[in-house]
Amino acid sequence: MTQIQTGEELGFFILEKNQRLHLNYDVESYSTKREKKWLTASERSYYLRDTILSPIRNEIKKLAESLTNSIRDKKEKARELFYYIVDNYKYVYPPSSRGALSFLECRKGDCGEFSFLYTALCRSIGIPARTIMGSWSYGKMNGHAWNEIFIEDEGWIPVDTSMGNIQKNKWSKFFGSYVKTLPWTRYFGETEGQRVVFSKDTEIELIPPYSNNENELISLEPLYINNKPFYWGFQSLNGKAPYLQPIYIEFENIDEFKLPHNVSDFFGFWQVKEKGLYRNLLYLRNISFAIGVGLLCISFFLDSLYIELIYKLSFIVSILASIIRKVKVIIFTIFLLIMVLSVVITISQLRSTIIKIEFLTIYHLRFR
Repeated sequence: MTQIQTGEELGFFILEKNQRLHLNYDVESYSTKREKKWLTASERSYYLRDTILSPIRNEIKKLAESLTNSIRDKKEKARELFYYIVDNYKYVYPPSSRGALSFLECRKGDCGEFSFLYTALCRSIGIPARTIMGSWSYGKMNGHAWNEIFIEDEGWIPVDTSMGNIQKNKWSKFFGSYVKTLPWTRYFGETEGQRVVFSKDTEIELIPPYSNNENELISLEPLYINNKPFYWGFQSLNGKAPYLQPIYIEFENIDEFKLPHNVSDFFGFWQVKEKGLYRNLLYLRNISFAIGVGLLCISFFLDSLYIELIYKLSFIVSILASIIRKVKVIIFTIFLLIMVLSVVITISQLRSTIIKIEFLTIYHLRFR
């Protein structure tokens, strides 16, 4: 185990053939509030450095300066860069190439490219920044990347340009998701608190040194970084892991290597489970929604106001659980009002039917 400059420990494991490594972690949702409010000179230099994924090039520096020249406050400069990326780039998965330079050229990429470019733009004008590699705190292998910038006296501030972009331009993408969402502007300076972190920055130095197997790599399927081929698991970026999510593998023998068929063969496999109230709300949401859908289908064959009332109430319970979980609160609140109105109408119809039945029964008995 080695202490690295981001403040975390890096583990090194050698696995024999057919041997598995299984790690269990108990983690909390990640918050920058627990991070320190100052940086040493070496830490500041580290988070302003030039890297392959987030390079400090003339075109990047000129772009950042042109966007922020009229702004004096560093936090407001960073906010302006956030607005620029949200408004001018398109979320596409998977990207054709990784890295800020290729993203700057094609303007299409996933959360990684959004965060690599934001890191580069901030660093180019003297704002310490890092790309956070982590995961949403639910489900299997829901990897995500975002940023943190350092502002004096405030500390590390979260910024998520890709979620800002999605919530502004593709608001329905997380509709019905387990993920709580925020209005797009709030992704500068805030997250929803449903994340875990694997690595606080990219291009982490690998200790012991990575061997870089260069033989016959042309026969493998490459990943592209800044439009140049890169062979994951056989190469490093100048002795550094491109990113840890949560590991970086070094395959020893290329002759025995068969191209993996899924991402977990490269990255390992992870699963995150919620606990407590939010997990119970999730179960309640899913179960009540399933009951509602089932009864809705039955109502097409059985004309019953009682079935109609129950499936509408089931949907209300599901919607309430989503609102409490803070998933698309405004939209689900509108749905809730519509469903409550619909239930009132159904109850009114049901009362009218019951009164009508009672009247007919009395009428029948009186004039029998």
